[in-house]
Amino acid sequence: QAYLELVGSSNSTTVDDNAKALHNDWKQSEEQLSHAYSQAIKYTSRILKNPKATQTAERLLLEWMDRFTQSFDNMDGTASPDTVYMNKKRMIRTINKIVPRLNGSCASKNNEVANNDEKVVLPKIHIPPPTEKDYLNVLRAYSISKAKRKGQQCEALLSNMLEVAKTAAFHYSKEDRSWTEDRVHDVGMEMIDGDGERRWTGWVKESIPKSKAFSIAIKCYAGTTQTESLERIILLNHIHDEFAKCCLQKIQGVYNDDPYVLFHSIKSLKNFQVEQERELGMKWIQKLHKFVTSHENIGYLVNKTELVEHDDDESEEQDDGSGKPIGQTTIDVTSAYTTVIRLLAKLRGTKGVANDARNILDLMHQVQTINEHGFKVEEGFGHEPIASIDIRSNAYNLVLGLYRDSKDEKDSMKAVNLLQKMVDAGSKSLSERNGVPIPNEQSFEYAILALSHMTDRKKAMQVAELLLTLMEGQDFIEPSIAVHNAFLKLCNNLLHGTPELFDKAQEFLGKLKQRHDVSPSPETLALVIKACSVSEREDNEEVLATATEIFSQLVAQEVTENSALALTDGAYFHMMKCVHNYVGSEDVKKERIEDLFSEACQRGMCSANVLSIFRNSVSDEEYRLTVGRGRLADKWIQNVTSPLAQKVRYTDGSKGGRGKHAQRKGKSTSGWVKKQKLREATMEARRKGKQA
Repeated sequence: QAYLELVGSSNSTTVDDNAKALHNDWKQSEEQLSHAYSQAIKYTSRILKNPKATQTAERLLLEWMDRFTQSFDNMDGTASPDTVYMNKKRMIRTINKIVPRLNGSCASKNNEVANNDEKVVLPKIHIPPPTEKDYLNVLRAYSISKAKRKGQQCEALLSNMLEVAKTAAFHYSKEDRSWTEDRVHDVGMEMIDGDGERRWTGWVKESIPKSKAFSIAIKCYAGTTQTESLERIILLNHIHDEFAKCCLQKIQGVYNDDPYVLFHSIKSLKNFQVEQERELGMKWIQKLHKFVTSHENIGYLVNKTELVEHDDDESEEQDDGSGKPIGQTTIDVTSAYTTVIRLLAKLRGTKGVANDARNILDLMHQVQTINEHGFKVEEGFGHEPIASIDIRSNAYNLVLGLYRDSKDEKDSMKAVNLLQKMVDAGSKSLSERNGVPIPNEQSFEYAILALSHMTDRKKAMQVAELLLTLMEGQDFIEPSIAVHNAFLKLCNNLLHGTPELFDKAQEFLGKLKQRHDVSPSPETLALVIKACSVSEREDNEEVLATATEIFSQLVAQEVTENSALALTDGAYFHMMKCVHNYVGSEDVKKERIEDLFSEACQRGMCSANVLSIFRNSVSDEEYRLTVGRGRLADKWIQNVTSPLAQKVRYTDGSKGGRGKHAQRKGKSTSGWVKKQKLREATMEARRKGKQA
């Protein structure tokens, strides 16, 4: 009744004090309701690991948005939260219609209509719409939840945000076909004190999706396993780019090549073997690097009014304990750069990958230089940095690993020079290292193995020995047997098939046994056995006796006949190879290889190499009677560690394929063989029928 009286009085020529009081109470009630919605969404969305809390925050936000849009004449509510995907063309077309209306409102903001002294009209009241923080609270709740469709929910919310902005922009614009003069008395047309613009322009700007909203939507897709997630991320990037073109320098919070958008886009990539993902990764990392290293974007963090959450993994804040940030926030872009290097590292052996990864590492140092000294200006260095980065040894080791697997001889010395750079950093103070980390044992291991590509064997061995000496002279790293094993692997690669390999391995093993700080590991002994098997020497008895003695030491370290603590499938293979190469009697050779094969199967070490050398040492009939036909017993291969033999499952040394499920004694096939033979017979008859 009070509302009807208020509406009736607003149409009269005069407004009594009672109507003004009711109108003021109504306006305050809507503002209080808006604040209540905001507080409820804020605290509900921050309840972690509670799907109902996130759903409640979403429902409250949609209810609030509906209440705002439905308060306008001839306006529909917001879109359904079940909207599958946003429409790219519609989003771009809408934002290009909204922004010009904002500019038009500023030109006419001083044009007052009506003589307010003659007629007093109470302005129409609307509940203030959600602010940017309210939208972000719900988006963040999506990002930390485990909902299955959170990426689609974010898209629906972005669409609804733009619909709210469109509703206000179209209603208050005089360019709208439904414009009527009574809208000038709307509460949205009130001037905001101090800002010199109307209230509705603030409503529109708060509801337009900003770069941060797009980045959270991309983050939600990046954490899902949906097959179309990358496709949606690419589309969100395209829409954001169009928003940036339209809103740049007109609406605060929308940036071209926003670092948060690029950051989460990069982290969404999974496989650089897909050409599209690799191209996108290199494109996005270049854009991110250009943004954070350009002094033109210094105002990005200065203008940022929103406090970054402490649990946000792409940014860091200085805090004095009061919960308020001190100074300037920087974006931690470490994981973005290391993600690209890690994905490149999975393309080991591909031409040019090592150089690409090294270039990314150099870009990381450029960010580190700006982070430490600031942007370079004419007078020197100045201004606070945008991004921070923490270059760790794992990034260097990934690049060294690519040099190790590269087939380019030039990459061998590049690996050594990169390792030397890390070693030099160890002798400097932390402030003088320029972000270069100190090496660990893996760094030396990869650098030594990278020397195997050198054609000059003598020089490669000399450099490797120098690296061993260099490692032992460092205080920040403990002597490691893994690095010495890498040296033995290098010897086996460079001196393969030469007589001096046996002597080199024996000499190296003898020196290791005399040391007190490091002792030979089972892998070390296995590598010496390998050196015995690939050395071409005439003193067969001495080589065989040495290999047999070392193999016996490995066997002595085992607890039972079935254990696999010290022995590996590689040790069995190279011991069998020694027997095959250095035993003269065919009967003795065959007997010893059969015994070793039996032991390897008993310990679960029947790899492809072990199976192959046994097959070459016996007749086909003996091989069939020993291993059978079809699938190998799971017990025979359970302890295989060699990468090349890890997936071997069948007696012919293959991993699988047609007709591999052959029946074997002791294994139930549930009539599979009979059904398979019937199926093959049917297919064969069908094929012959077609030929006829």
